[in-house]
Amino acid sequence: MLAAHCNGCHGLNGVSAGPASPSFAGFDRQFLIRVLQEFRNGERVPTIMDRIMTGYTAGQIRQLATYYAEQSWQSADVPLDPGAVAEGKRLHDEACAECHEEEGRYQDRDTPRIAGQWPDYLVFQLLTYRDRPEAIPQPTKMRESLVGLADADLQALAQFYASQR
Repeated sequence: MLAAHCNGCHGLNGVSAGPASPSFAGFDRQFLIRVLQEFRNGERVPTIMDRIMTGYTAGQIRQLATYYAEQSWQSADVPLDPGAVAEGKRLHDEACAECHEEEGRYQDRDTPRIAGQWPDYLVFQLLTYRDRPEAIPQPTKMRESLVGLADADLQALAQFYASQR
């Protein structure tokens, strides 16, 4: 029942049906707990998420994270530009592969799965990380990796990650 409020934006069982909201089915439980707590505590970019999460207790956040961690990941099905995917692969190998292993499939308590995610959502996040680093807690290495990347580079990275299933 706690997850029912999430379905409108993030889809049934955490599988988003729209490009502006991320899927998070199958994400690492500890990662989900941390992100949801950051929203609740006002440590992330204000969206509807910060307002929603203020209504949840720490125990309810743990329950939500457990539920979504147990769901199966499903990649977004989107048309992709092969040239952008190839350029994104080059950029990934050069600047991102050390943390986003397995072409973005790897995840743990600090690193979310980005392979198969909606490219529009990824671009939004990358722009925020690059242009407003104070808006979302992130490792210094992430900020440093994005310095000097143009908007077109971020689009290419998003295309590459979306192509990974």
